[in-house]
Amino acid sequence: MDHGKLIAVRMEEARDARGISVAELARRASIDRKRLWYILDGQRQMRADEFVRLCAVMGLDMKFFLTPELREELAWRRQKTIEDYGTGLCGLPTLRKKGDARCSI
Repeated sequence: MDHGKLIAVRMEEARDARGISVAELARRASIDRKRLWYILDGQRQMRADEFVRLCAVMGLDMKFFLTPELREELAWRRQKTIEDYGTGLCGLPTLRKKGDARCSI
């Protein structure tokens, strides 16, 4: 199963466990009801903004959707990026020095 489908399956399980209808979840997350139904059914891919809103509405940590393999891959990619570009890269706050204003984000 690809990761996109795994996210849809876990999102649907979380929705069902909370006893929230698709229509109510769609309303709370400001997503078209029919579109959400297709997403949860695995027929459409979820956009990043929809994923973030659904996690927020259901109180889910985004890490809930990472498999151990994906966590390992992300850690490897992060380390590779640091090795390739150094620590001056914006978006790596754990490596920035306190008060460093070089990053405008």
